Amino acid sequence: MLRRMAALAMVALVALCLAAPAAADDGDRVTISRRTARIGEQIDLLLEVHTPAGAAVEVTPGGPAWNGVEVVSVDPPRTRADGAGLVHLVRVVVAPFTPGDSTFAPVVTVVLGGDATPRVLPTVSLSVAPTLAPNDPLELSKLRPPVAIGGAESPLLRPAIALSTVAAAVVLVLLVWLLVRAIRGVLRRPAPEGTEAPAFPSLDGAESLLHNDPVAAYRVLASLVRAELGRRYGLPAPALTTGELRRRMEAEGLDRWQARLVGGLLEECDAVVYAGYRPAPERREADLNMAREIVGVGA
Repeated sequence: MLRRMAALAMVALVALCLAAPAAADDGDRVTISRRTARIGEQIDLLLEVHTPAGAAVEVTPGGPAWNGVEVVSVDPPRTRADGAGLVHLVRVVVAPFTPGDSTFAPVVTVVLGGDATPRVLPTVSLSVAPTLAPNDPLELSKLRPPVAIGGAESPLLRPAIALSTVAAAVVLVLLVWLLVRAIRGVLRRPAPEGTEAPAFPSLDGAESLLHNDPVAAYRVLASLVRAELGRRYGLPAPALTTGELRRRMEAEGLDRWQARLVGGLLEECDAVVYAGYRPAPERREADLNMAREIVGVGA
């Protein structure tokens, strides 16, 4: 019975030893940037951890060993060879939250293969200054009353903006009125003496151009014939091609023979104006007479 109890005690002691963090290695060091700080003020630590080759080091925040010092950030470790092992250099930013003089010990975990062993590094002393004086009450102080800031909006700013808007509107209306008066003056201005309005093309003008400028003459013929057809039958003759005009006249029930004559004359005009065709002098006279007959019928 005693042997069994002794064996159980030995097993419990071994388990306790395995669960407890390992002590710092002889070569481990902790370098702190300064020994004094205020509550919550950040401090840099440089951890130097010696491990066997192939091991990795991870910072383990929290726990009693840190003694109220919180880990803010951890930089990626840098390693260098040291004989058969490695030296891990880890930069850690911490912030203390326990006022007064105290000590703390950073804790890391050494990972080698499938084993993870906690290790407590050498102790560091730190003096944390409180933010309150010894006799200050533990309560929030009242806020100071608001203070006027120079350069605020002038009381004349809004009236000045309104006045400027009204003035701009008045100037705009005045400019529009002057522009309308100028346009009316130009429209009412009589034509200068000695100038005549351009005369509408006539068959007499086409006759004078028939042999010297057949393109201009046939353009006048086509324009007069189309205008006469539009006036007489209410057709949009100037906007229709020759073929469309002929079909429109036939669809309106007009005389088919007259529609063919008009279509032939307009096709002749198109050929002269657009295709470079130059009919013989006798044919030009015949086209002019046909145009006179078409326009003269509706006169």
